[in-house]
Amino acid sequence: MISFEILIKADRRLGFFDELEVSDTYRLGSTRISRASSLAFAKVFDPFYFHINEEAAKRSIFGGLIVSGLQTLSAVHALSIEGGFLCEDSIVCGAGIDELRFLRPVRPDDTLSVTTEIMELKPPRRSGGHGIARLKYWVSNQNDELVATFIDNHVVKLKSNADPLPGTAASQTA
Repeated sequence: MISFEILIKADRRLGFFDELEVSDTYRLGSTRISRASSLAFAKVFDPFYFHINEEAAKRSIFGGLIVSGLQTLSAVHALSIEGGFLCEDSIVCGAGIDELRFLRPVRPDDTLSVTTEIMELKPPRRSGGHGIARLKYWVSNQNDELVATFIDNHVVKLKSNADPLPGTAASQTA
C-alpha cells in the first residue's frame, strides 16, 4: 500500500502573492518513505528492477533498492500540502517544474527534509490576475546529503483578489 508519513510540518505557509518577497525561505518539514510504500509505488508507476527487486538491485549501479524519483517528488508535493506550506486559500495551482535533478539515490526508509526559497516573483499580467512565484526546492536525507533539487512555479492569488473557497465557512458568509 502506498502511504505517506509526515514527521515534521512546515514552519509557515506560503502566503498570498502580494505578501511574498524574493529570498524568503521556508522549512517545509520532513517525511519518510517506507520500504513497503516504495515497493508498492514502484510496482505500479515505475517498475524498474532497482525499485522492485532487492536481489537484482544489489547488482545495479545503486547497490540496492532505491525509491523512485517520481515517488520522491510526489512525497515532497504531499508534504508541501499536508504539512501546511501550500494552502488552497492562496495557491491556485502549479504551472510546471523546472531543472529537476536527482543528485543521490533515496533509499527506502530514508527521512527527507525540504527547504525552499523564493527565487523570482512574476506579477500578474492583468489586473485581478494571479502571480507566479518561482521557488527553488532542496531535498536532503537524514545524513544531510542533498538528494534532489528543482524549481516549482506556483500560481499564487493576490490577497486583494482572494475569493473564499466553495464549501468553506468564509464562502457561506460572503
